[in-house]
Amino acid sequence: MPKKLLTMIFATLIILSFTLTACGPPPVDVSGVVVEFWHVYGEGDPRNEAILAFVEEFNASNEYGITVEALDQGSYNDLEDKVNAGIQSGDTPQIAQAYTSALNNWDTVDMVVDLNPFVSDKTYGLTEDEIADIYPGVYSLGVTPGGARLAWPFSQSANVMVYNFTWAKELGFDAPPTTPEDLKAQLCTAAEANATDDNPDNDGTGGMVWYASASNYLSFLHAFGGVELNADGTAYDFNTPAAKAAALYVNDLKASGCTFETESYPNPEQANRLALVTLSSTSGLAYYGYAFADAENDDEWGFLAFPGPDGGQGVDAFTQTFGILKSTPEQELASWLFIKYLTAPANQATWIEASGYLPTQYSTEGMLVDYIASVPQFQSTLALAALGQGEPETFTAWYSVRRAVDDAAAMLYAAESAETVEAILAELNITAAELVAEIE
Repeated sequence: MPKKLLTMIFATLIILSFTLTACGPPPVDVSGVVVEFWHVYGEGDPRNEAILAFVEEFNASNEYGITVEALDQGSYNDLEDKVNAGIQSGDTPQIAQAYTSALNNWDTVDMVVDLNPFVSDKTYGLTEDEIADIYPGVYSLGVTPGGARLAWPFSQSANVMVYNFTWAKELGFDAPPTTPEDLKAQLCTAAEANATDDNPDNDGTGGMVWYASASNYLSFLHAFGGVELNADGTAYDFNTPAAKAAALYVNDLKASGCTFETESYPNPEQANRLALVTLSSTSGLAYYGYAFADAENDDEWGFLAFPGPDGGQGVDAFTQTFGILKSTPEQELASWLFIKYLTAPANQATWIEASGYLPTQYSTEGMLVDYIASVPQFQSTLALAALGQGEPETFTAWYSVRRAVDDAAAMLYAAESAETVEAILAELNITAAELVAEIE
């Protein structure tokens, strides 16, 4: 290539470089920016009060004059439905509390902000030490195969069994159940005790309160060694020996008269010895404490993993996360600054005490010493969190597939034969494949 032509090309590149620099976007000014934050904690919920207190403090103290407007949207499903509708109408919040499955779905229509540039920003991001303080498994949550970070962790919880140690000992059991056979023996003994005492009002109670939900069914699935995906992780597969065994086990408990259902949360049944075992998120810790206090019952109670064959243990784990939906550069940065504030270790410690959730950062644990001393059951939740098996939230269509699992759980509990169970699981596989095909 002639030397003169090379010189002209380099000169052009230099001029273009200066031009691009001069025409680059100005620094983002977040002064006075208003952002809308949708969450899932309703009026009367202590978690709602804690969230609103954080919002009030941030609005009063942040140096930018950012205003956050926090709005309760009901359950996670309710919030996700409203965002889905908002994507069509153009009315979406800037910050959404959602599981990574929902954020992944919204990302398929280019609605979710990649948080990586914020995390690494020298002015507004996190230091290397602050990133290293986050539990590795949690930090990797919500990262797409392409490396985009869609979700930011707030806290954790796990679906577990709530167990009355004192009553179990009175029934003749010196240790909590560690196998399905142990669990059945204890539940059926408790049911028999209530059926044969002098109180006819408690007949039909005493065993385990079973609510047919995805969380409860998947917890037993995990305990029985099952997972939601096939062996090579390329598709959903619920029609497996473990899935069938888990469903049949619960149905056997039902047929033996060792489970019953309630119309609402089973905290009062647990506290009044109407149930030896109930099933709950670890975030329900405070509510169980209130129930035992209301019943004036000083029984020792705590959390257990779901027992499975050969020493298997199941804990269905969840991480509460936030995502930022695309809006303006100013609102997106303001949203990140609020999320960064809300998830700082000191604020997370306050949130843990108010919510009963589990931390996501090592340094938060050191701030909870007094809380653990005053609420001994919380120590068992920390241990169970390590056993937690997360759902495949980053796999295609999990948000929709999970709803199908919810429906299937109810049908499985009503099934009266192994053949019916197999048919339900086979149909669940078909439904899951169709939901994946709709997105792909």
